[in-house]
Order: sequence, then C-alpha cells, then structure tokens
Amino acid sequence: MRFATLDPVALERRIRDMQMKLSQAQSRGDECAILDHAADLGGLLTTAGDEAAALTLLREHESLADAHRTVEQSAWYWNALATAMQYVGQREGAEGCFAKAVAVAQESGWKRIEAMALHHWGRNLVEQGRLDEAESRFTQALAIREARGEPMQTSSRAALVGLARLRAVGEV
Repeated sequence: MRFATLDPVALERRIRDMQMKLSQAQSRGDECAILDHAADLGGLLTTAGDEAAALTLLREHESLADAHRTVEQSAWYWNALATAMQYVGQREGAEGCFAKAVAVAQESGWKRIEAMALHHWGRNLVEQGRLDEAESRFTQALAIREARGEPMQTSSRAALVGLARLRAVGEV
C-alpha cells in the first residue's frame, strides 16, 4: 500500500529544492518555515525510499513541532514523522505520531491533514494485521474527504477495497 512516485527525477529535484529552502529558513531562524520545510523534506525523502534519512531529519525538529502545535505545519510534521517511522519498521511507535497528527489537526479544524493522517495510519495498521482498526481509519478519512469533495477520496475507497480483498484471502 506504499505510495511510489511516477517521476523519480522530479522527486530528486524537489528534494534538492526543499533542502535549499530548509537551509534558508534555518539561516533566517524562521521556526514555522523550518518546521514546514523539514516536514516536506522528510516526506519527500520517505517517498524516495530514504526513510532513515527522513527519520533523522524529522527527529531533529520534534521539539519545534511541539512548540508550534497551533500551526498547521505541526500536524504535517507528525504525519511525516509517523510515516518515516512506519517505513523503518517502527510501526507501533508510528501510531503515537499518527495519533498526534490527528489530534493536532482536529484541535484546529485542519480537515485535509486530518484525513491524510487517518489514511496513513490505516496503512500502518494494515501492516500490523490490525484490519478492523485500519478499516475504521480509512472510513474516517473517506468521510472527511467526501464531505470536502477532495479527489483523494478515491485513494481511501481503494484502500477499503484492498482491505476487503485482504480479508477475503484470509478467509479462504
């Protein structure tokens, strides 16, 4: 259920661009921009298959995310950290970060990131064989995405179909 880029060259370009933006934000001391760019870069590195580097980068900014809980970038940060943790095999630890991403998003009404974190959390739960909990997260993500008319609702529907197939195979 892992996302894979269709254009690795463009992904590498985006990684370099985000590294530059993060460096510039650090030199300015702009904490919100640092958090934003670190979360984006962590996500890009994870997409590129370098989740160990993503995890190292994101861990460096954990206290910043806690300090800026009222800015949307913090919810994106927790989702990026959770996803990197998931892909390095720290699935149980990732759950706490997914939960934090959802809680931070819910506190401020950031529905897009709430749905994203719920969806990714569902993937993490599938990898642990916790299919009922995964279905709940995918269903919650889908409801938010449908209410907002988001195109990503297709992804949540596909995850639920994939989950039903997993269950069908397990019953045979």
